[in-house]
Amino acid sequence: MKLGRIAGVAAASAALVLTVVNSAVAADHTMHTGDAWGNVPGVDWSGTGYFNEYGDVVTICDKDADGYAVRMDVRLNDTSGPREYAFSVGGEGNCATKKASMGSTYNLPEGKYIGFRFCRWKNDAESECNGYRFLNDH
Repeated sequence: MKLGRIAGVAAASAALVLTVVNSAVAADHTMHTGDAWGNVPGVDWSGTGYFNEYGDVVTICDKDADGYAVRMDVRLNDTSGPREYAFSVGGEGNCATKKASMGSTYNLPEGKYIGFRFCRWKNDAESECNGYRFLNDH
């Protein structure tokens, strides 16, 4: 009986992992920080971010054990527009998510451009930033 229960827990855990991975893969938009090598093609990004317009879901993941976290600034119009919010996460393999269901700050306006500034982050200083701008039309 214990073996059956363990197998059930393992299957449920695997399904949960696949759900989390699939939600990022199915993102409307994918973003990357720069990297320690200055955005050299073929070099792993320090961080990856995802934006799903439906539900205004923004996820960021730290991809390198480099002593840096990753930080996302979410702004109206473009990367220099009014800041709606910012958040960060550190530690290789760690991710953080913000979404509309978390409250008004995270509920981004529909039919408007949203700017994202995605950076490596250490000691309250950003580096290797990339900017993105997407129309939030879902």
